[in-house]
Amino acid sequence: MYARKVMIVDRDVSTQKKMAEFFKKSNYEVITTDSAAYAIAQIVRKNQPIVILGDCFEEQISAVDVIALMRRCNKNLRIILVSDDSSLETLRRIREDGIFYHALKPVNQEDNEELMSVVECALSGAQLIVN
Repeated sequence: MYARKVMIVDRDVSTQKKMAEFFKKSNYEVITTDSAAYAIAQIVRKNQPIVILGDCFEEQISAVDVIALMRRCNKNLRIILVSDDSSLETLRRIREDGIFYHALKPVNQEDNEELMSVVECALSGAQLIVN
């Protein structure tokens, strides 16, 4: 049985599958979805401590709105936004809403390892110090 859980929410199936495979190889229980509504339902049930959130979903809703809804459902939720095309204004708003970390979509092993470090830090309850 897996001790660590992560939910990956993104409409980009290719990125979603790559991240899921990487975390599964590291003995994580991984749930993937392209639905913001499904993800929020899981959070309401308190089933997900860590969410890796893309910026495009099945529903026509912005990542900013999804983050705000998730935060209202579970104030302790650790949200890691994985997005390549967020404006500075959008990033400012989501940081105010309390994301744990923002990363670019992983394209190589180094990026995957960075994401793994962030997830492990989030699971441990530690705060990230970003330079």
